[in-house]
Amino acid sequence: MKRSLAAFTIAASLCAPDARANDALEAEVRAYAPVFSLAKVCDIRISEATSSDHRAMLEAVKSDPNADKLAYRLHYEAQTAYIKARDGGQRVTFCKDFIAANSQYAKARFTAVVEDLMSDVSTSVQKAIAHNVCGAPPVKLSKADWKPYAQIKQMLQNEQKLAKKNAEANGWNVTEETTAVTEQFCAAVKTR
Repeated sequence: MKRSLAAFTIAASLCAPDARANDALEAEVRAYAPVFSLAKVCDIRISEATSSDHRAMLEAVKSDPNADKLAYRLHYEAQTAYIKARDGGQRVTFCKDFIAANSQYAKARFTAVVEDLMSDVSTSVQKAIAHNVCGAPPVKLSKADWKPYAQIKQMLQNEQKLAKKNAEANGWNVTEETTAVTEQFCAAVKTR
């Protein structure tokens, strides 16, 4: 009896590193699979570092049937939750909540675009945009600031038109979709 227990203890200790490795892989699958599953439908922009980590995770999943099953299940659950929210008229809320909960891996593409644009313009342009779109206190623009200001406003209008077009094509609430674009825009402006 003692001999079989000793053999079991040795076997268990040999498997322990694999169990920890599988736990780490499971954590990665739980982190990345839903984000990539909802990337297109929630308009998510994923950083290059996260994309690289995801590709490495997919390679590791190929050799682990349990992780492969988990990835499939998480993808299915994410898609099912999205469809349920969408069909219940809660698509925008679902995506906003999902992006907020997973912000270390993903953010709304439009928010990321605005943040990039805002990093290239002067503080007065940022404040003027915040005033005219988001209700912040007024600010005066110099002559040199008018062109970048107009470009950012045009970009916002184009994104709102695109949101309206997508909403009409998919049967979503147009007002909710265009409002979400403005909210994303203002959130990005406020982070500057």
